[in-house]
Amino acid sequence: MSFADKLRAWMPLHENRASRAVHFVGAYMFIFALLVPLGLLRVPMGDLTLSAAHVLVLAVALYAFSLEWTAGLLMSLPLIPTLNAALSLGHLPGPTIAFIAVGVMVARFALVVGAHVVLEKKTHGLSLGGPLLFFIEPVYLLTVLLFGMGLKRELHARVMAGGPPAAPLAT
Repeated sequence: MSFADKLRAWMPLHENRASRAVHFVGAYMFIFALLVPLGLLRVPMGDLTLSAAHVLVLAVALYAFSLEWTAGLLMSLPLIPTLNAALSLGHLPGPTIAFIAVGVMVARFALVVGAHVVLEKKTHGLSLGGPLLFFIEPVYLLTVLLFGMGLKRELHARVMAGGPPAAPLAT
């Protein structure tokens, strides 16, 4: 399934601007909650210390680029402060780190599910790509924003061309 096909299925379920904003923030909350404990798994490499959190950020950024390079780049920029914030918690006691990670994850799910139920009046469960979507949803959101700015016309045409009609650009 191409990115255009995935975006075509995603757009009708995310028409409300406030809901889109919640999803954007929620994606980084999800990533942050995973980066916090992954930041504790460190490997010294000469003068650098890399962690599993670095690996996850790199994997998410590369996947985002592979979907749509402009939106992938824009989506990747906030990953840097998200990673830095998560790594800055590494000095805290283990239970505190766990509490922060779980608390952020619970808040994220409450916000996003609430946005679907209250603002969209519809939900999709994991039907749009499963947990992988939690990582890269900003690529979808930023692509729609680029469409609204008159950019990515070829991709927009592909999204609008096949399958069921996509949501209108301006909501």
